[in-house]
Amino acid sequence: MSTTILTGGPIRTMTDDPGGDLSGNLSGDAQVPEAVLVHDGVVQAVGSLTEMRRAAYVTPEEIDLDGRTLMPGFVDAHAHTILHGSAIDWVDLSGARSIDDVVRLLGARAEARRGEAVRGYGYDQSKLAEGRHPSAADLDRVARDRVVQIQHASGHGYVVNTLALRNAGITATTPTPAGGRIDRDADGEPTGVLFDSACDLLTGAEGVKVRNHGPNFHLPMTHAEIDHLFDLGQRSLLEAGITTMCDAQVTQLEMDAYLRARDEGRLRMRTEMLALSSNLEHLTGLGMSSRLGDDQLRLWGVKLYADGSVIARTAYLNGHACCGKPSPNGYLYHEPEELAALITTAHRLGLSTATHAQGPLPIGVVLDAVAAARAERPRTGLVHRIEHCGFPTGEQIGRMAGLHVVPVPQPMQVSLYGDSLMEEFGEFGGRFYPYGEFERAGLPVVISSDAPVTMPNPLEAVWAAVTRETLGGAISGEEAQQAGRANALRGVTVTPAQMLGRQDIGVIRPGARADLAFLDADPVTVPVGQLPKVGVTESWIGGERIAPIQVA
Repeated sequence: MSTTILTGGPIRTMTDDPGGDLSGNLSGDAQVPEAVLVHDGVVQAVGSLTEMRRAAYVTPEEIDLDGRTLMPGFVDAHAHTILHGSAIDWVDLSGARSIDDVVRLLGARAEARRGEAVRGYGYDQSKLAEGRHPSAADLDRVARDRVVQIQHASGHGYVVNTLALRNAGITATTPTPAGGRIDRDADGEPTGVLFDSACDLLTGAEGVKVRNHGPNFHLPMTHAEIDHLFDLGQRSLLEAGITTMCDAQVTQLEMDAYLRARDEGRLRMRTEMLALSSNLEHLTGLGMSSRLGDDQLRLWGVKLYADGSVIARTAYLNGHACCGKPSPNGYLYHEPEELAALITTAHRLGLSTATHAQGPLPIGVVLDAVAAARAERPRTGLVHRIEHCGFPTGEQIGRMAGLHVVPVPQPMQVSLYGDSLMEEFGEFGGRFYPYGEFERAGLPVVISSDAPVTMPNPLEAVWAAVTRETLGGAISGEEAQQAGRANALRGVTVTPAQMLGRQDIGVIRPGARADLAFLDADPVTVPVGQLPKVGVTESWIGGERIAPIQVA
């Protein structure tokens, strides 16, 4: 057992105690604790250095923060570890501004790794000069003798070359699955663009199939490849100071990877898992009537999908086009009655739900289902979430507060994609992730990354929620949609922890886990514009310093 005192810098406890700043006092004038005593991985006491020395059972090791700020480890309420690892490992296409850029970047990888499949992640068609998705013909310019596949920035779809289409058996006669999209040319031939449930077609005969329950993120991979991507994703999250995360889509592939990492001693971060609704029948058969796991790895609830991606323009937003722009064709994954039945089944089991819903119609379907389920059986302690919650109406936001439904958006998407949304949808586009309205309605302000859709940087995400500044310098939704700084800082620490049912993380107080982030500046006092530049110098979990993880 170890005993440690941390002192020598600002300590932000994120509690109602002095220095916690949960009262909204962000002036930096409140008296902050001088020291924290950690024993055997748990915070024992918080107070003056003299008090901590007296409270220690044995002579403690004293660690000088040297002016650094100590905060609870960050909690990311919605991320994807293995998908994030893919984004790190594959060719980075986020900076591509034309299809020629995409081809050039992929071509460099093809040249460097002859004979291997070429994979990229992160292109955004709205940022390409051509204003369209690349095609199989475009990717054939990279290589015709091996598979070339690129994943959209949303993670909801792929573009593949002709060889990949042929290997998957995708032809003009292949039907488009419900909740999916296969783009076709004038003759009905597939162009190489596949989204959402259509991605099942790319996973091979032995691959995981999710049907119309969501996008299929993963191409066929060996255990060694999966483990490599998992380790990459976990290392990136830990280095961002994220000590607890919620994996927002767990299929057989992810579950197997997490259990393997735990058993092999590679799992370091605390993880809450959302099982994809395609497995709900199996959970029912197993008698799953509550959360299952321990304080490191736990099955928290069920992930469902109502509609597609705003970024990819597959979300169900019909009727909101403006400015001479055509309305994109979005779709629902399920008929409303089917989605409602899935939510009701999970609620009856005692499992929380987290439903991806972007447009007003799918958000309304979710709220109706939760209202009916709560009327049948209140289960007041059971949390239901709406993931992303892109464009709720004002009336729906009020209903969410009454039903205790928690919105879980990602403010960095406002920064990265807000310009194109306002250009296409006008004032409606500016309401994307309306944090200001959530805050005024008394809803919890939860901030997450959806990594790799946006890279994990909690304090940059706080900046985005507070400023709503886009890449083009506009303010999305104006000041009315900006979150308060105090609530935004809660939104990466104590608020998501409480949503996940964890009272022992996201705060620094006696009895809490010593999951900590060491910062090179104080996010309470630095100018808002400097928040993205605040660096994480160390991450601790259970009182243990987490060194950079070596990845083979």
